[in-house]
Amino acid sequence: MKNKCIVSFFLLFAIAQNTSAQFINFYKPAGYEIAEAPQWAQKMYSDDPNVYEVDQLYNVYYETHLFEKNYHTQYYKRWRRFVAPFINENGFVVLPEVAEFNQQINTILEKRTSSSASRSSGGDWENIGPYQTYNADAGYSNDQTNVYSIDQSLSDPDILYCGTEPGEIYKSINGGASWEGVTNPYYFAGVEAIEIDPADPDIVYAANGWNVYKTSDGGTTWSTVLSLTSLWPHEILVNPSNTNIVLVAADAGLFRSEDAGVTWNTLYEDNCWDIKLKPGDDDIVYLLKNNPLEKRSEFFISDNMGATFILKDNGWYSSADAERYDGGARLAVTPADPNRIYVYLIGGSKSGDYGYIGIYRSDDGGETWYLPNGPDGSPYDSDHQNLAIGWVGWNYHQGFYNCAIMTSNDDADKILIGGLNLWKSDDGGYTFEPLGGYIADELDMHPDMQDFRATENGYWITSDGGVNFSYDFFVSDNQRRSAGIHGADYWGFGQGWNQDIFVGGLYHNGNLAYYENYGDGNFLQLGGAEPASGYVNPGNNLKVYSSDIGAVIIPESIGEPIQWGSLGLAPNESYWSAWSSEMEFDPRCYNICFLGNENKLWRSTDGATSFNVLYTFGTNVNAKVLYFEIARSNPAVMYVAQAPASGSLGDLWKTTDGGITFTELSIPPASGYRDRILLALDPENENNLYLAYPGANDGNKIFHSDDGGISWINITSDMLNGEEVRSIFYAGATDGGVYYCTNYSVYYYNNTIGWAEFSDGLPFYANTDISKPFYRDGKIRLATYGKGIWQSDLYEEPAHPVCQPMVDKLNTYCASDTFYFEDYSIINHEGATWGWVFEGGTPSSSAVRNPKVIFDGTGSHEVTLTVTDINGNASTGSLIITIDEIDQTEIAETFEDIFPPAYWTTTGINAGTGIWNKTTDAGGYDESSSSALANNYWYDLQGAYGDLRAFINLSAVTSPELFYDVAYAQYSDAYSDTLVILISMDCGETFTELYRSGGDDLSTAPDYTADIFYPDASEWRTDSLDLSIAAGAENVQIIFRNIGRWGQALYIDNVNVKGFTVGVGNTIAVKGVNIYPNPVASGNAITLSGNPEKQFSLEIFDATGKMVLKENISTGQSILLDKKIFSAGLYTFKLEGEEYMRFGKLIVM
Repeated sequence: MKNKCIVSFFLLFAIAQNTSAQFINFYKPAGYEIAEAPQWAQKMYSDDPNVYEVDQLYNVYYETHLFEKNYHTQYYKRWRRFVAPFINENGFVVLPEVAEFNQQINTILEKRTSSSASRSSGGDWENIGPYQTYNADAGYSNDQTNVYSIDQSLSDPDILYCGTEPGEIYKSINGGASWEGVTNPYYFAGVEAIEIDPADPDIVYAANGWNVYKTSDGGTTWSTVLSLTSLWPHEILVNPSNTNIVLVAADAGLFRSEDAGVTWNTLYEDNCWDIKLKPGDDDIVYLLKNNPLEKRSEFFISDNMGATFILKDNGWYSSADAERYDGGARLAVTPADPNRIYVYLIGGSKSGDYGYIGIYRSDDGGETWYLPNGPDGSPYDSDHQNLAIGWVGWNYHQGFYNCAIMTSNDDADKILIGGLNLWKSDDGGYTFEPLGGYIADELDMHPDMQDFRATENGYWITSDGGVNFSYDFFVSDNQRRSAGIHGADYWGFGQGWNQDIFVGGLYHNGNLAYYENYGDGNFLQLGGAEPASGYVNPGNNLKVYSSDIGAVIIPESIGEPIQWGSLGLAPNESYWSAWSSEMEFDPRCYNICFLGNENKLWRSTDGATSFNVLYTFGTNVNAKVLYFEIARSNPAVMYVAQAPASGSLGDLWKTTDGGITFTELSIPPASGYRDRILLALDPENENNLYLAYPGANDGNKIFHSDDGGISWINITSDMLNGEEVRSIFYAGATDGGVYYCTNYSVYYYNNTIGWAEFSDGLPFYANTDISKPFYRDGKIRLATYGKGIWQSDLYEEPAHPVCQPMVDKLNTYCASDTFYFEDYSIINHEGATWGWVFEGGTPSSSAVRNPKVIFDGTGSHEVTLTVTDINGNASTGSLIITIDEIDQTEIAETFEDIFPPAYWTTTGINAGTGIWNKTTDAGGYDESSSSALANNYWYDLQGAYGDLRAFINLSAVTSPELFYDVAYAQYSDAYSDTLVILISMDCGETFTELYRSGGDDLSTAPDYTADIFYPDASEWRTDSLDLSIAAGAENVQIIFRNIGRWGQALYIDNVNVKGFTVGVGNTIAVKGVNIYPNPVASGNAITLSGNPEKQFSLEIFDATGKMVLKENISTGQSILLDKKIFSAGLYTFKLEGEEYMRFGKLIVM
């Protein structure tokens, strides 16, 4: 027995500065895994890493390497979020001393106490989910919240408690059917262990990072009973025979209390991984403890309720290899055989084990041990598998972060093992097979196992996705029991405008979408990994975007089909607060959008299917564009914040010409960091701007400019001290109203009241990620790191509406095209009215919010909207739409410049989700640097189509002909895509199909399944089509239609349309004009086919574009290809006569 200590109340404030409340220990991988890691990871694992250097090496590495989730990238995510508040000006991590911790604690507590009276009048916050997640088939989904720990009461099985990674404790009083949070008024980090007193369900112990907490009133109040720097608890045990005896196994050792947590004895100071009672004998306690000298976990037994322990290692694992390391261990016992014990050992006995040692077994209560499925660790094969990794070939594991095991209560030979996957053994550990996770789907189970509990009433598994329960050891019964656990960890968030829709990427749990039709708290799982993403189209709210799943049309009801499309580019996105860019839309047109990627501002005109660079800020791609604002009052005005590539000083840019030019503005001085800049712009005045620094010191947090950023006034209040701003937005139609959302609270400012706290009902540690207004219902929404989504009524309603009409397009080439209008006004819809007037439109007016209109004839047409709120306040806005004439009479498109090119559009049947965009990964015959791509490999159109359309005027043209290059490799017969080429002469009212080909017939290369298909020079084909059907038509559309079935990439390049302008009666039919043979041997002749005899000019170009031959040639005539000039290779030719022109490829052998 070692020192005895009495622990007083100590709340670790510094932890609460953490971005995600994810306060957990980090275990480095094996030395050989570090040695094999990229330089950025090796630097991260060093003793005193420079964070900025690690960040820079990380960014540089993934500029040239495909991102793959592995131990190092996951460690980086958790480590980077943890150290964020403690980085000094030089980039090193400096943790505060204990005295400083205490001072910060007192400051926060005093601030909360002194402001408690005013808090009651500010805010009416409520959590709105996610409470229950569903998959595409309307079944329950295992993608909600990472639940670290769980326990079920022995004395009242209806009562359970669970703890989440983001730091919340939830309680169930109905056997896990539903849950409610019980720690909102408190700060908790990741709850790594939880234990209910066996005799009293109101007494609960819970542990995180450096603290053990206790409640005696069922979770209403909590107090700290054990606090120690670097405690890192793993397991808590309350002895049923004497509930005053409490044991805590932790990184810092083994701690024992005999007075229910009032005082504690430290029994060991080495890392203690797990602790369990022997079934049926509360005197016998089993312990797994690290031996730092032997670098292994060892097994100990106590026969006196944990007062003393004896090592038992007869037959136990041992290794003398220099690369051995102890990665952790877990215990499993069973009442079916009280002497049976299993131990899941992780780590490595040698180099190449990749996180796994084995499942050790004792049949005599721990006296002797053996390994049923050996050897220790590698080499692995089909009979001896690594149970810790993702799958064979993907040696990713997460060490003790995902390490769990339990045994059946009825059959001691049945065990379940949790790592990244769920494994089972039915023969006592001799053989194993996967049940769920990454490599099996026998059970619908989220990957990454956390806590396993075998109770008298059933079996519980928690994972990164939530809680599962089974009555029969998960043989046939697998129930999802996460309803009400709203600890979703949002890394991105987008909010609808006229429909109540939001979407966001979550840590661990993909992309979740909510639509008001789904029911309160019900969310739809869209798939994906864990992106810091989520955007909503303001005109078509059902169209949402995420960087890892593209553009998605969410269904109106859960269970209906989800429709997929392409997202041409994603913004800069970060897991850390206020480090991302965003996707913003032109307030006049919801298919024109902007985003920041690298050091560039990009623009799309086709609803985010494709993007073109609008402006580049400097030359360093790591100086990333972050937040930006587009002025509603004058969309030519934009403000753009840019982070530094290194250092602590960012930049602010302004344009007044729509992005053609930018001017750098001086940002206000402030102590601390000015690398991250948040912006909020008045929707009625482009010069009225707020700027906030998340990294600035107290007294320098938020500034105001009323002259467009020329001068600044510091409006910071002492009320904001000690908190990091995460998100701000301007409250439209108020007297300078701005919402200021921090890691703890929400504040509101306007020119009349100054500052007011607006946090009533929020958790003590709100941990905001992103805030958004929802003016339709008069709400403000918060997406949080680990607390789900919260909403409140706005502090004040807009004094009047701010009108903003919006449309799907500002111009078209067809007078018969329909324009789809939408209201983008700042207005509460309750009692609101809309009045539209359309100059030259049908209808000429409308009182609906989102009318559809056709306009008469070419030229410009004014559209006016007046919106009126419930109080009779009105606001009017207007925009101009244009119907253009087509003056393009020929096409020669190589897709080298902007996309879609002039006179081209992309459309899709899936309510606007496009599939075509520009790629620089392939060009026709490798002679160009880009092409048009329909990426069926990544996006499943489910048999629907996406169009790439070209507009051309053939009114004075005869004998038009289309030439194009195509490349495609079928994925398989089951996943085969189709290319259709159509033509329309009546603005898309009717179409004539000219060509249809798919599968093997379309293919230019063999079937390819390994990855996305990238054609080489020999895997292209040039095709041509006669367009004579459209000769003389003024408004012609040529449509390349991709019908996608989740197959492979389809490429189009070098699209050429040529014809001849001739007088009536002078047309001469020229048919079949081409050169042959093709291919041709160097030194041989080529001949021009065709009838009647006509003269042409023939130009031939080599692969560099250099002209190597120019000759006049008549049909029937031949030209010799000189061997000195024509080496083997690919050439292009142009054949032109008075009434005919064609382009093509010539292969010389």
